Amino acid sequence: MEPSRPDPRRPVDDFRPRWSGFAAFFRDRTDLPTPYLTELHHARDTRHAWTVGQWRSRVEATADWLRGQGIGSGDAVATLAGNTAEALAVAYGCWLIGACCVPLNAQEATDRQVFVLRDSAARLLVHAPEQAERAAALAEATALPLHHTDGLPTESRTEVADAAVGLDVAALRLYTSGTTGEPKGIITTVGNLLTDLDALAHTVTWGRDTRVYTVLPVHHANALVISSLLPWHTGASTVLTDRFRTERFWADIAAERATTASLVPTLLEFLLAADGEAPEGFAEVLCGAGPLLVETALDFEQRFTVPIRHIYGLSETTCVAAAMPALPAEQRRHWHADFGFPSIGRALPHARMAVLHPVTGAELPAEVRGELAVRGAIIMREYAGRPDATADAFRGGWFHTGDEGFWRPGPDGHPVFFITGRMKELIIRGGHNISPFEIDEVLRTHPRVAFALAVPFEHRVYGDEIAAYVVAAGPLTAREVLDHCAARLDFAHQPKVVVFGDDVPYTATGKAKRLELKSRLAAELAAYRDVAFRRPKVASEEQR
Repeated sequence: MEPSRPDPRRPVDDFRPRWSGFAAFFRDRTDLPTPYLTELHHARDTRHAWTVGQWRSRVEATADWLRGQGIGSGDAVATLAGNTAEALAVAYGCWLIGACCVPLNAQEATDRQVFVLRDSAARLLVHAPEQAERAAALAEATALPLHHTDGLPTESRTEVADAAVGLDVAALRLYTSGTTGEPKGIITTVGNLLTDLDALAHTVTWGRDTRVYTVLPVHHANALVISSLLPWHTGASTVLTDRFRTERFWADIAAERATTASLVPTLLEFLLAADGEAPEGFAEVLCGAGPLLVETALDFEQRFTVPIRHIYGLSETTCVAAAMPALPAEQRRHWHADFGFPSIGRALPHARMAVLHPVTGAELPAEVRGELAVRGAIIMREYAGRPDATADAFRGGWFHTGDEGFWRPGPDGHPVFFITGRMKELIIRGGHNISPFEIDEVLRTHPRVAFALAVPFEHRVYGDEIAAYVVAAGPLTAREVLDHCAARLDFAHQPKVVVFGDDVPYTATGKAKRLELKSRLAAELAAYRDVAFRRPKVASEEQR
């Protein structure tokens, strides 16, 4: 009999959620007249607001409606609804009845969305009016029933009967590309959500006076957990905007009296490059989901006199696994700037972190770089239908993040962590994950390309930008390569620089050595770190 393997999902402390399931958690908030959600949809020129009582009524009505569509415990419901109250209501409604929400990213290609719908076995797709054309194409490809958000109920006088119980219920199914290029469904349970919420509540200490300004997309864990569920849990309120707009950011915060926001580093850069000032009462920015540069952190705090609290996590860790504590300005600057990388702080309550040797898996001492690893009850249940990928990610009793980092002892001797880069090949541009493999494929369809790899390089605004390393099979210019990609990829996925070479870097087993190539080209590509790349005027194949 094989010895049992250590499980990184096991609790690392005595905490257990006190609720029997999501319904008990959701209904535990009873300050009914208190404001909870404001929806600012600038594209529609609308503003709507809900108190706690009104939001409870709306979510209960949505859960009952989902039941009426034949949705039950364990079923998957997909949404293509953007940053809207309806997208949140469907998610919360799913969790009341034990269904799993599968939010789609409207910016992704149709074929990837079709894969997600099929892989998740979604039973229906709820879409916003702006997505009607795309939703119709998805329905034609998958035979899924469609439902328009305008048809959702808005209130109910009663609670939905027989609400779901249990903590190991699949609540959320987000998809990530990973290094294979094939999307993997990350299963986040109700227990994961409630554990991370408790950890975050003890870390950020929000209360009734906290008002969160939400610009990140709610198809990401960050906006769902930090900016939506955490305010519900802590008695705070949230302002949901349809998308980030530099010119509206400070005006919205002032008008709505927001006190905090969760942002990615790219948005900090956009704000630094524009006019505007932080209104009085805006107390803090949480920043994660991409590489934060020392100069960005320092410049932002100096310009706007708003503290940045660096956070770290992945969808596989529910949302946040580590965060800086609230610190005085001098101490904060020390941890932002004195070690080459802004610190991501300590592991949250209910989680443990370590830096592991990339080969042996042994825990490494202070200041030695290795792979960041996490364990605790915030770790996802699994990659759906991918036991091989799950086992690999969970090897040695840790969840392996694929990120490189190190730790130093804090003032009390406990580890304080830093992230230095990614050991995986995933490109993170402006907080969005991009698989390099889809770019490789497009590059290699050019008739005069013998070999090509997409290679990330450091960029001041986006964290990562994309270069193409090309071995030509005939006369070929950089402009021809860029135009070829522009006709087949959206701008975020397009290479911005082309580097020509003669050799093909392969391992002995025939795998392209992308990371080695990235390191080799780093000095050459450093010249493009501050370049503001412009969208080329090239029509896509579909437009021709």
